[in-house]
Amino acid sequence: MSLHACRLDMINLIGKNGEKQLSEIGLLAQMVSMGHQACGALELFNYPVWLRKIAPQNVDGTDRPDHIDLASLEIYRDRERKVARYNEFRRSLFLIPISKWEDLTEDKEAIATLREVYGDDVEQLDLLVGMMAEKKIKGFAISETAFVIFLIMASRRLQADKYFTSDFNEDVYTKKGLEWVNTTESLKDVLDRHYPEMTDRWMNSTSAFSVWDAAPEPHNPIPIYFRLPK
Repeated sequence: MSLHACRLDMINLIGKNGEKQLSEIGLLAQMVSMGHQACGALELFNYPVWLRKIAPQNVDGTDRPDHIDLASLEIYRDRERKVARYNEFRRSLFLIPISKWEDLTEDKEAIATLREVYGDDVEQLDLLVGMMAEKKIKGFAISETAFVIFLIMASRRLQADKYFTSDFNEDVYTKKGLEWVNTTESLKDVLDRHYPEMTDRWMNSTSAFSVWDAAPEPHNPIPIYFRLPK
């Protein structure tokens, strides 16, 4: 398998022109490219600049005259929809709220910026901002607040999906389908099954969510709340 190296700005991969460009690149090249680039950390001061001045498009692909700052729009939409602020949201999850900025983060630059925007009123802290500023538990890529929601939603999706519950049987699945579901534990398993030449050539890592040319890590079984019913 050979792939031609090229450099493309992300702004050129959205809209009508972006659809055309992605079609020309092809799925395999996109997957390999994403696999060899680390995701941006979910923290303050790390929002992609190119997402802060996007020209929205009409259905026919023509640009509209206005521009969108997605970072600001996310905050605006939360406020417009009455999404709870950070402390109120934490209380609703039975998590400990903060009483001062130092409870949230040890980053002095972040504390200074938060104080500049919100003063000393921690109750005004927007949820998204708080989750980006929040100290991470060791080994975690997302905040404790976001992780609690992730656990609730992941479990609920399994419980509410009939193809994992009442219809998880041989009358609905083929024998091979049941075998795949029962033996698949990760995205890497899926990629190995459908794109073996790609993973053999381009993936060294144990997880598809790690940078693909990273050294393999010891295998850790998936948490019990992600295991599928027998």
